[in-house]
Amino acid sequence: MSLDARSVHVRLRPEIYDKLNLLAGVRDLYVAECAAGLLEKMIVGEFHMLSLHAERLDRLGLTGKNRDKRGFTGRGPC
Repeated sequence: MSLDARSVHVRLRPEIYDKLNLLAGVRDLYVAECAAGLLEKMIVGEFHMLSLHAERLDRLGLTGKNRDKRGFTGRGPC
Protein backbone atom coordinates (compact mmCIF):
# COMPACT_ATOMS: atom_id res chain seq x y z
CA MET A 1 0.00 0.00 0.00
CA SER A 2 1.22 3.49 -0.74
CA LEU A 3 2.20 5.77 2.11
CA ASP A 4 0.09 8.67 0.84
CA ALA A 5 -3.14 6.69 1.29
CA ARG A 6 -5.56 7.74 4.01
CA SER A 7 -6.45 5.37 6.80
CA VAL A 8 -10.01 4.05 7.24
CA HIS A 9 -11.03 1.63 9.95
CA VAL A 10 -14.06 -0.60 9.52
CA ARG A 11 -15.70 -3.35 11.52
CA LEU A 12 -16.83 -6.44 9.66
CA ARG A 13 -19.10 -9.23 10.74
CA PRO A 14 -17.07 -12.38 11.48
CA GLU A 15 -18.39 -14.27 8.46
CA ILE A 16 -17.50 -11.37 6.13
CA TYR A 17 -14.04 -11.09 7.66
CA ASP A 18 -13.50 -14.81 7.12
CA LYS A 19 -14.40 -14.40 3.44
CA LEU A 20 -12.10 -11.40 3.14
CA ASN A 21 -9.30 -13.35 4.78
CA LEU A 22 -9.82 -16.19 2.30
CA LEU A 23 -9.79 -13.77 -0.65
CA ALA A 24 -6.60 -12.16 0.64
CA GLY A 25 -4.97 -15.57 0.94
CA VAL A 26 -5.93 -16.55 -2.60
CA ARG A 27 -4.58 -13.25 -3.93
CA ASP A 28 -1.45 -13.45 -1.75
CA LEU A 29 -2.20 -10.10 -0.10
CA TYR A 30 -2.49 -8.85 3.44
CA VAL A 31 -6.10 -8.60 4.61
CA ALA A 32 -5.88 -4.80 4.74
CA GLU A 33 -4.54 -4.62 1.17
CA CYS A 34 -7.29 -6.87 -0.11
CA ALA A 35 -9.96 -4.89 1.77
CA ALA A 36 -8.62 -1.59 0.44
CA GLY A 37 -8.65 -2.87 -3.15
CA LEU A 38 -12.19 -4.20 -2.87
CA LEU A 39 -13.43 -1.04 -1.18
CA GLU A 40 -11.81 1.16 -3.83
CA LYS A 41 -13.48 -0.85 -6.61
CA MET A 42 -16.85 -0.54 -4.90
CA ILE A 43 -16.49 3.21 -4.35
CA VAL A 44 -15.42 3.83 -7.96
CA GLY A 45 -18.37 1.76 -9.19
CA GLU A 46 -20.88 3.54 -6.95
CA PHE A 47 -19.51 6.94 -7.97
CA HIS A 48 -19.76 5.96 -11.62
CA MET A 49 -23.41 4.97 -11.15
CA LEU A 50 -24.09 8.27 -9.39
CA SER A 51 -22.47 10.16 -12.27
CA LEU A 52 -24.61 8.28 -14.80
CA HIS A 53 -27.77 9.13 -12.87
CA ALA A 54 -26.75 12.79 -12.70
CA GLU A 55 -26.15 12.86 -16.46
CA ARG A 56 -29.56 11.29 -17.11
CA LEU A 57 -31.29 13.82 -14.87
CA ASP A 58 -29.44 16.63 -16.63
CA ARG A 59 -30.49 15.33 -20.07
CA LEU A 60 -34.08 15.14 -18.88
CA GLY A 61 -33.88 18.73 -17.66
CA LEU A 62 -34.60 17.75 -14.07
CA THR A 63 -31.57 19.34 -12.41
CA GLY A 64 -32.56 22.99 -12.76
CA LYS A 65 -29.09 23.84 -14.09
CA ASN A 66 -30.44 25.20 -17.38
CA ARG A 67 -33.48 26.95 -15.94
CA ASP A 68 -34.53 30.14 -17.73
CA LYS A 69 -33.85 33.05 -15.38
CA ARG A 70 -35.48 35.84 -17.39
CA GLY A 71 -37.92 37.81 -15.27
CA PHE A 72 -36.73 36.35 -11.95
CA THR A 73 -36.64 39.03 -9.27
CA GLY A 74 -36.12 36.79 -6.26
CA ARG A 75 -39.15 38.28 -4.46
CA GLY A 76 -41.66 35.50 -5.08
CA PRO A 77 -44.84 35.55 -7.16
CA CYS A 78 -46.33 38.78 -5.75
